[in-house]
Amino acid sequence: MIPGFVTAYKDNKNYIHLYFYPGLDDLGRPIYRDIDLKNLKVKYERKKNSDNSVDFKFFNNNIIRLNCKLLVNLTEEEIFETIDL
Repeated sequence: MIPGFVTAYKDNKNYIHLYFYPGLDDLGRPIYRDIDLKNLKVKYERKKNSDNSVDFKFFNNNIIRLNCKLLVNLTEEEIFETIDL
């Protein structure tokens, strides 16, 4: 098992990134569902990596907090994460 997580960081140009890794359970299945930002009104760029992690780059540099709801694939359990920048 490799735990999933979500975190945020600022790059060298002060763009805010949300980095999400869905994790893998003991059978190789993703633990968390992909992040859905379709209702977000802020411009962003999405980069999916070969390990199924996703790096979202936001073009609004004034973001001070990100609230994320992670959904566990098998149980539908909701896990809330708040990331202060």
